[in-house]
Amino acid sequence: MKKLNLATIMVFKITFKVLRQNAVLPYSYQYELSAWIYKMIADSNSQLATFLHNKGYTQGFKNFKLFTFSNLYLPQFNTTPQGLEILSPTIDFTISFLVDQAAESMIKTLFEQHAFILGNKHSQVPLQVESIHTQPFSIDSNTLQFRTTSPLVVSNFEVTDQGNTQAKYLPPTHNQYEALFFKNLLAKYKSALQHQVIVASPGSNCTPTTPMHFKLLDSRVRSKLIEIKTGKASATKVRGYLFDFELTAPQDLLKVGYLSGFGGQSAMGFGACKILK
Repeated sequence: MKKLNLATIMVFKITFKVLRQNAVLPYSYQYELSAWIYKMIADSNSQLATFLHNKGYTQGFKNFKLFTFSNLYLPQFNTTPQGLEILSPTIDFTISFLVDQAAESMIKTLFEQHAFILGNKHSQVPLQVESIHTQPFSIDSNTLQFRTTSPLVVSNFEVTDQGNTQAKYLPPTHNQYEALFFKNLLAKYKSALQHQVIVASPGSNCTPTTPMHFKLLDSRVRSKLIEIKTGKASATKVRGYLFDFELTAPQDLLKVGYLSGFGGQSAMGFGACKILK
């Protein structure tokens, strides 16, 4: 697989035409949207899809898919007990890959004109891809401000009174948040290097001892609980947070996080961000 030059990278905005007005989108749709993305990859490149779905890019005990996507943007909607009633003719989202082969040669044909139904057995929205636009960007500073466009997940594990291990999802105000945030980001970077997805920039120094800093920009932090695999025996709930923040870190780390998602479970639609400045 061709190595990714981090100097020139893009994200993609995909706009859907809503094929049935007043259709209701479930509040938790990330798993179904992720499944559609995997299907589109599989239709175009089954080898890449199998690798991403079954193995991914391992680093120690971690397994990274190295892509992420934002929440869907609905210009007009009503809230209902079942979900969001879509009133606008189109909706959109952004997606980014830290996989050069996908980002450079697959994206345009990967999703073009595809129609599908998004939702669960209770609420469904028929959609068709209307347009795909690239959004090139560059990072030339070690300090940038971001806004989450999907919930950002940082977690550790705790033992319950029953002796079971379960994930504990942390808010960005938690005293362990910064350390766990950068531990995850460094692991993604090392994974991408190890599997030769990227080439480190000259003079890049991305190690645990490199000065890095996370700063919450204001107190407007929103918690969001997302259900994965709704209606199935294996259903789980993941809690992420939406907020503005500032990062100081080597530029290679900022680029890897921006393209593959900050925090955990990025390929399920968590940790996508846009650059504020």
